[in-house]
Amino acid sequence: MLRHRVAFVLSLATLLSAAPVDAQVRDPSLDWRTIDTPHFTVHYHIPLGVLARRVAVVAERAHATLSTVLGYTADRRTQIVLTDNTDSSNGSATALPRNEIRLFATAPSSMSPLGDYDDWLNLLVTHEHTHIVHLDQWSGIASFINILLGKVYSPNQVQPRWILEGVATWQESEQTGGGRVRSTMFDMYLRMDALEDRFFDLDQISNIADRWPHGNVWYLYGSQFVKYVADRHGASAIAAIAREYGNEVLPWGINRVTRRVTGRGWTELYDDFLAERRAHYEAQRDAVVAEGRVEGERLTHHGEVARLPRFDREGRVLYWRADNRSRAEIRRFSLDTPTEQAEVARVNGDDGYDLHPSGRYVVYSLTAPFRDIYNFHDLFRRDLETGRVDRLTHGMRAREPDISPDGRRVVFTVNEAGTTTLMIAELRDVEGTARVLVPSERFEQVFNPRFSPDGRTVALSRWQRGGYRDIHLVDVETGRVTPLMRDRAQDGSPTWSADGRTLYFSSDRTGIANIYAHDVTSGTLRQVTNVVAGAYQPAISRDGHHLVYVGYTSYGFDLFHLDLREVSTRPAPPYIDDRPPPVDDDAIWNGPSRDYEPLETLWPRAYLLDLANDGFGSALGVTVSGEDMAGFHRWSLRATQGFERPWAHNVSLNYDYQRLPLRVGFGLFRRVVPRRGFIIAGENERWNEEAWGGDVGVSYRLPRVFRSQSVSLSWRGTFLDNAEPFRGRLDPNDAPPRFPELGLRSEVRLGWSYSDVERYTYDISASNGQAIGFTLSVSHPAIGSQFEVVQLTWFAQRFFPMPWLQHHVVALNYAGGISGGDMDRRGTFSIGGFPEVSPIDGLLNGLVLGGVALRGYPAFDRSGTQYHLLQLEYRFPIWRINRGVLTLPVYLNRIHAALFADGGDAFRGQLDFSTFRVGVGAEILIDFTLGYVLPFTFRVG
Repeated sequence: MLRHRVAFVLSLATLLSAAPVDAQVRDPSLDWRTIDTPHFTVHYHIPLGVLARRVAVVAERAHATLSTVLGYTADRRTQIVLTDNTDSSNGSATALPRNEIRLFATAPSSMSPLGDYDDWLNLLVTHEHTHIVHLDQWSGIASFINILLGKVYSPNQVQPRWILEGVATWQESEQTGGGRVRSTMFDMYLRMDALEDRFFDLDQISNIADRWPHGNVWYLYGSQFVKYVADRHGASAIAAIAREYGNEVLPWGINRVTRRVTGRGWTELYDDFLAERRAHYEAQRDAVVAEGRVEGERLTHHGEVARLPRFDREGRVLYWRADNRSRAEIRRFSLDTPTEQAEVARVNGDDGYDLHPSGRYVVYSLTAPFRDIYNFHDLFRRDLETGRVDRLTHGMRAREPDISPDGRRVVFTVNEAGTTTLMIAELRDVEGTARVLVPSERFEQVFNPRFSPDGRTVALSRWQRGGYRDIHLVDVETGRVTPLMRDRAQDGSPTWSADGRTLYFSSDRTGIANIYAHDVTSGTLRQVTNVVAGAYQPAISRDGHHLVYVGYTSYGFDLFHLDLREVSTRPAPPYIDDRPPPVDDDAIWNGPSRDYEPLETLWPRAYLLDLANDGFGSALGVTVSGEDMAGFHRWSLRATQGFERPWAHNVSLNYDYQRLPLRVGFGLFRRVVPRRGFIIAGENERWNEEAWGGDVGVSYRLPRVFRSQSVSLSWRGTFLDNAEPFRGRLDPNDAPPRFPELGLRSEVRLGWSYSDVERYTYDISASNGQAIGFTLSVSHPAIGSQFEVVQLTWFAQRFFPMPWLQHHVVALNYAGGISGGDMDRRGTFSIGGFPEVSPIDGLLNGLVLGGVALRGYPAFDRSGTQYHLLQLEYRFPIWRINRGVLTLPVYLNRIHAALFADGGDAFRGQLDFSTFRVGVGAEILIDFTLGYVLPFTFRVG
């Protein structure tokens, strides 16, 4: 995966680089270490030493292999950061401003499209280092820019994501025995797009398409398309395209480069690729039909994500639903009325839950804050009669619970340092009684534990070294493990029949995932379904007559129902292993480790230039920044030089320390800006203010499940002076001039906010919840100020989803402020409409015009020491366009609109409703993407 940020080099080329996604603060208790290899520096925190040494070995292997395949050796040292601060499985890489890879230790979950691998760390490092080798090569003008400014421009990074991720996903499969090109789940995604005539067009995969499977599109289509080209033109063609594109002066000429190498552009090749895939999948479908197609009736039609169906005592179906249009929930319905669903519990994160045998409680996993730093999976229990929710574990990283038939015990999995372990505990005190039921070897994974009806056995899916994911049976009393098979098919989601004689599970042994039935007594294995798409996570009714499973269409996952009384099972075909030999070693780096030194990576690698506006006109900006790899320290220095006023130099220096329970920041600045407040002959003349100052602040975030609060406290000292002497002439007949307030202002500021606002993938804006907050600032001689100023601002927002149509929202916003003191022009407020800005300036300067505005009036129409603004909007979508032009870097996403009514005023003295301004109208908003990844909104109204 690539990480992006935006910068402009001489305002000429858009560059893509990295900005890590951070937690509130780093854990100050972690002990960080570093390992050096010939081409990599691996940073990690204890207890990840063994994983880090494994990463060092596979990274050096990947370096040697990929240098040959892609015809380029990344001679610049690559920094790798390995962490275990999340239960998500992922990594990221960037070549700007340095070669940098970040890896999460957690392996993929049960139903993850990443789940087909023979060695997770090897696959992950291979994928991410492919990015480094791909992006780190450039020549020509790019080399000159990077010599001049540091490493800021990589032409290969400025192209569609399907190319970047496609090359990396292709190589993760070429260099390992697994990978997404071999994944039957990924193959299912593309197969159903073909068979349901919903292939993505090239313009859609080149940008951000607003439909399932969302971000996976780049990996899915990209890897298969790149492999198609490599199979026909040789892997050397992919290397030549990367080398040629790295020599381009300007980005986006991707078809021209490909045509020079292969004789055809990406656009022509893509049509052939789709035709080949369609023919392949039609033949695959015909083979299934010829064997005898056995599929269930579709119960749900929301698509996106459906997981883990279960039957309750009354024969109703529960399942985990996340449709990306509303809250993720555990839902319940009757088989004969699947559209009439009731909420059981609100959820997030990976799926995992079980209903207590009494039917009163549901135990489930949630991603929940731990120590206000981490978000880990933990177990919760909801009383379905009272609605009370109790947290059963705290930071245990527990998920996939299953309750014993007597309701006393629970089994679940625990994740730590890249390994998951099967645990068992008394449900009355999970944390106090938890113990390991089955120890896991290093890097092993366990999924989907299920108690047998007699409570003596637990069935589970277990991944072991070499890519063997099989069904195992565990004796609850002794912990003895019995494997039912050993092959490289993906076998998962076991569930028992009510009599305990049959164990159902999902397997992709034929290349398509289907449901199988294992007879516990005889050991025979029979195939139950024979689907075209895929069948996962079976659930069997108590009477044994009904099978509900997770199936798939091109819209995503849904539930399907099959009446087993009408089905004749068939002997399960044997698994045929046609994969290359797995990576089946556990070699680790034997070199020494050393203490982590943040200063080694804190210094700057690049200088970014941009055009800005300093208040007088255009100005040249220069920014330099640095952050160490573990994120303890972050700093930035920015200076602007104005063209209109050569003496108008603005400078700011900021520093954040992120290894305390509080986030601590410091800053220094010098700025020159035009101001009002110089009164001559009754006229408010403009003058130029010079301000020197500094600030220090602390902030703390209090995350909770589905909501959060934050609090901040800061101090700022500013010395205000004239930037240049007054050179005008005064008339003795006029009133004496009133000079602006100059001197030292010392200010303490306190802020607080709360939010439980919800926004989902298909929403056009926030769609539910509320947010409130305030900021209080005080200047007083007691803290060194020459002035006394008090200012209080506040806001409140509320979003109401409309029941009649999806994504229709009523938004209510109220904001206000009041100030007082002895600085006449300080602490005043202005409200009014949007300032007039040309579309070009808006794009180049990244201006966003929205939020607190009194639409329909001139900008800054009213001012005073107090203001109130109330806004009411009805927001609704008009058209999800999702179209561009082939591979051009321009893409129209969607059009939506708002009907609004604004009312407010800024004033001095008493509140007077007769002076309130009211604006009523409508606006249309067009969301579009430039440069493949840069989102913009054009507002008309």
